[in-house]
Amino acid sequence: MAPTSINRWLEGPLLSPFVNEATFDFYARRIHPQWRLKRVVCRVTEVRPVSASMRAITLAPNSNWQGFQPGQHVQVFVEIGGIRHTRTYSLCNAPHEARSLTIAIKRQPGGLVSTHLHDHLAVGDLLEIGQAWGETRRLASPDQPRLFIAGGSGITPVMSHLQDLAATRPSTDVVLMQYAPSEDEIAFQRELALLERTMPGFRRFVLITRDHGDRPGVGRFCADHLGRAVPDASKRSALVCGPHALVEAVRSIWQERAYASPISCESFSPPEPVDSEAKPVQLSFDRSGMRVTGRSGRSLLEQAEASGLRPASGCRMGICFTCSCQKRSGTVRNRLTGLVSSEPDELIRLCVSDPLSDVAIDL
Repeated sequence: MAPTSINRWLEGPLLSPFVNEATFDFYARRIHPQWRLKRVVCRVTEVRPVSASMRAITLAPNSNWQGFQPGQHVQVFVEIGGIRHTRTYSLCNAPHEARSLTIAIKRQPGGLVSTHLHDHLAVGDLLEIGQAWGETRRLASPDQPRLFIAGGSGITPVMSHLQDLAATRPSTDVVLMQYAPSEDEIAFQRELALLERTMPGFRRFVLITRDHGDRPGVGRFCADHLGRAVPDASKRSALVCGPHALVEAVRSIWQERAYASPISCESFSPPEPVDSEAKPVQLSFDRSGMRVTGRSGRSLLEQAEASGLRPASGCRMGICFTCSCQKRSGTVRNRLTGLVSSEPDELIRLCVSDPLSDVAIDL
């Protein structure tokens, strides 16, 4: 009997009340290293550099994997020093590719998980992930021209959309504006060059933002860049992915010009805190019995970790809700929305919540 059939049998209404998942997984992994009752365990089939600081990891998941759509993400679970860590990465291949998925991981300066994966992950290793999640951002009209604006690692979900279009609608009119700080940080050059050869309606504009020797950079996204590269932007359905500053710059132009065509925005970094001067605040972590002096202008997640706590977290930019926690009292500002709230017993996301007063958290 195949693993998939056995899993369905064990999870059926007759046996599921008597099957302990942890016990099953403990023994099943000794029969086959990827066999689990519900969890998705992948075998690494390829590791390749796609820029100076980014590696693409191709994975073959077990039969529990339920597939994905363009623009979705997965949580990756990694044990480092006996502690289980979670990070969120975008899928960057086409969803039709049978039993395969690809994520791209950028090495972050001082980043614990990204550094570990860059330095230690190899072909043949096993990696646990969660099921795909997030908005698919498929366009309502398949014939409408597209515009993708990507900054840095924001190219990863855009690659999934482009690969999907190449497989399903290769003649689509598509423009990509790809921003990178330097030429060696332009991700997926080989893959994008192939798309330019195989998709007759695909045009790509690479914009290097920083000066390099006698070669001046173009700076950050602005209306002039848009006008030169995509004069018909108002007619295109647009998706922008990248740092918060890029997303806000694009969004503001669409709003100022009242473009009727839809735009989807996805930020890969939280906005900077609003307070220019940090103020001391008292942070109470009720379940842990801890009370520490913190400060405003720094997320509650960062301050909890600095105090030795290990709250569940994933994306660290306010999109996966893994770090959601009950705030018992106090005032916080949401970095994504700017909303200030003092409501007691409300659910907040620790990674994008900055304390503005003394705060008590159910943590």
